[in-house]
Amino acid sequence: MNEDFAWVIFVTENTGHFPNFYPIGLYTARERAIEELNALPKDMNYQLLRLPINRMFPYYHKKNGKLVGMDAIYHEHFHFKEDVE
Repeated sequence: MNEDFAWVIFVTENTGHFPNFYPIGLYTARERAIEELNALPKDMNYQLLRLPINRMFPYYHKKNGKLVGMDAIYHEHFHFKEDVE
């Protein structure tokens, strides 16, 4: 078990509204998070992010200095839902 990171499962939705994702699970091991992902309903899409614990991970725009996202975050996409519109 690596206590420097947490594995977080997010539901992702195809909407024009932000935020279009929300967390539903937090795990200390990737293997446990994958087990849970595989048991989730297949009518949604999910992301698995590895987030550092007790450490900031902001990404600042190089020119204007504004906070614009997360830096060096590992993530995986799990696209179960078919996008039919």
